[in-house]
Amino acid sequence: MSDACPACGAQLPDEPSLRGPDRLFGTPGTFEVYVCPECATGRTMPAVSAEELAGFYPRSYDAHRLPGNTALRGLATLLFRLRYRRALQAPPLGALRPEQPGRLLDVGSGRGDLGVVLREQGWEVTGLEPSEDACEEARGRGVHSVCGTLTTTAGELPGGYDAVVFQHSLEHVADPAADLAAARGLLRDGGLLLVSLPNFGSWQRRRFGGRWFHLDLPRHRTHFSPRGLELLLRRQGFAPLTVATSTSIDGLPGSLQYRLLGRRRLDRGVGRYGVIATSLALAPVSALLNSATGGGDILNAVAVKAEE
Repeated sequence: MSDACPACGAQLPDEPSLRGPDRLFGTPGTFEVYVCPECATGRTMPAVSAEELAGFYPRSYDAHRLPGNTALRGLATLLFRLRYRRALQAPPLGALRPEQPGRLLDVGSGRGDLGVVLREQGWEVTGLEPSEDACEEARGRGVHSVCGTLTTTAGELPGGYDAVVFQHSLEHVADPAADLAAARGLLRDGGLLLVSLPNFGSWQRRRFGGRWFHLDLPRHRTHFSPRGLELLLRRQGFAPLTVATSTSIDGLPGSLQYRLLGRRRLDRGVGRYGVIATSLALAPVSALLNSATGGGDILNAVAVKAEE
């Protein structure tokens, strides 16, 4: 194998550090992660085309649709409103609080959960999402959504955004450097870039390896370390203000499920909400373990568009 690290550009090793199947949806095959010796960022192989990448997301993908059942839809809506209102009090989304609401681009916006909450706070939100089903769901909830990706539709967007958000989406794209370059071109001078994604440098990843919940093969194409994310942001013309970690509610419970059962088996249908309740109950334990071991399982970056 001959390839470069998507974060720092260093040569990747000849042998993978991790191997694993698709534990979430059962895509056939085994996928490998090659880890950069310079910045400890991982890259999923084999490389895939945009069409192949789209095939890894079934219609049941959680971020694309709300449940059809009225009661479950109401419960899901309540849970995600609470989640994002809480997220807006902490990095990276908390960086929006002192800002005057303006124009924001939500990259990988899914069914529009974040857009719904930000619109209520005065932001003019455009969602960008490759799934047409998800775009239709978001539009039905009042969120302006464009179907596509940054590399295919950046030229059609008006630009001059006050903020661009990658909320658990940058790790999904085939070429994160290209997406960040496109995002920079769409931001006004001094505009904010907000990124959240799994922390490949976390103790959870080291402990669970190929059964780490946030590895999410083959959908996660790049697995960022803190150093790798900061290096990539600087390479693409951003000045990082903060790169810090936080604790997810689903990382540790999901990893334990994969360790015990091999794949996701418990959180389907109504059972999903039982898993959410269990995850909430275990959240203090996860936070305590993360604090004791040097950092959480989620990376959060706040950066500003640097001057030329």
